Amino acid sequence: MKKTICLLLFVCMLLCPVSCQGKVGRPQVTEGSTVSTEGTVSTESTIAVPEQVTAEHLTIGKYFSQQQEWDDEILLALSEYNAVTLLGDSIQKYPVSAEALEQTRRMIIRSMEDEFDNLLATAKDELALLGADSFVTKSSTLDVQLRRADSVAVSLLSDSCLVYGNINGRYLNGTTYDTVTGETLMITDIIKDMNRIPTIVKMELTSHMWTGDFTTETAVEDYFRDTPEDSLAWTLDYNGVTFYFGNGDVAEIGQHGRLAATVSFAKYPDLFEEKYMAVPDSYMVELPLKHPFYTDLDGDGAPEEFNVTPVSGDDGLSYESFDIYTDTETQYHCAEFPADITHRTGGYHPYYLKTADGKHYLYVFAEGSELAAGDMKLYVIDITGGEFKKVGDMHVAPGYVQADCAWALTDPNNMMLENFELMEETAAYRVGDDGMPMRK
Repeated sequence: MKKTICLLLFVCMLLCPVSCQGKVGRPQVTEGSTVSTEGTVSTESTIAVPEQVTAEHLTIGKYFSQQQEWDDEILLALSEYNAVTLLGDSIQKYPVSAEALEQTRRMIIRSMEDEFDNLLATAKDELALLGADSFVTKSSTLDVQLRRADSVAVSLLSDSCLVYGNINGRYLNGTTYDTVTGETLMITDIIKDMNRIPTIVKMELTSHMWTGDFTTETAVEDYFRDTPEDSLAWTLDYNGVTFYFGNGDVAEIGQHGRLAATVSFAKYPDLFEEKYMAVPDSYMVELPLKHPFYTDLDGDGAPEEFNVTPVSGDDGLSYESFDIYTDTETQYHCAEFPADITHRTGGYHPYYLKTADGKHYLYVFAEGSELAAGDMKLYVIDITGGEFKKVGDMHVAPGYVQADCAWALTDPNNMMLENFELMEETAAYRVGDDGMPMRK
């Protein structure tokens, strides 16, 4: 059991492997530095790294892996995970960040393979003891989502879920890198005065929930006082810093599930190091399902809550639709958009998209089948102002660089998509005036 718990905690902290190095041993890199195909950085001398003036999107990809084992028709154990990597010219421009992400990817692989061995051993013992009728598949999933990926910073959200039988749960954690230096950033590298954060976070939380749901009146303040800074769960987003709270951390268990609060650049510009407030004027963000995301949808300067929740079918084993809502103007707007039947090993992949002219869209890629890639469908919903208008749908999906690596979607003006309707290979698309992807 101790080994199982240690592995679980290691999986949850996977995206923090470089943080222990802090700012020690991070070389500054010459223009001639290179990264090999194995991700090894070679440097011969150092030069001063110039300050970033503007933020440009990175070329980045996501590796996908899966392990599963069956006993006849019974799925004993399932492990699915992914990790991100720099691609193309971004490797040459930012070799130290490329190496940091490659190190993280290798650690994810090793840890998830060890976890799968534990899952499988537990599954076999339980099946022999309980029989097929009472058996539950053991699973471990890790989805590494890009919250930000530009020439200033790369911020990753680790969304992991574990079904062990005796240890179950969902865990969110974040890791943020300075793109130029490759350093893993601490929260104090970005926020100048952490003493103000508990009050601001509490105010942001209470603007989206009833204050009586907190465990105590000082629950938020107590959390920040008792949690070391290097143990806080947070990401650096395009619009600010988001803090994540586990079920029961600050509110009663079951009241709100997992909570999040965004301290935005627009509302608190004096709190942040200026360097990290430089962002591209348009961007895409991967969203965790059933978890709040905050952004300014109506232009009032305050972030609104935005959430995507899948709805299970009658069989309880598949998704048949998804709900989306915001709390714009303190009014909840709910909408249900039917989708193809999707399996829990696939499912929905939502993205928030902001354009340079201030429009907001939700892109949801729905997997219709584990085996048929052509069943992937994109649903586009205009969410500008916090209201919902279905724009259309297309049989497209993020294109693949190679068999196990797909292009990551971060730039609305350069989306690498594969079009199944037209039987076209991966090509660059941009968001059109109506929100639908248009081939460049």
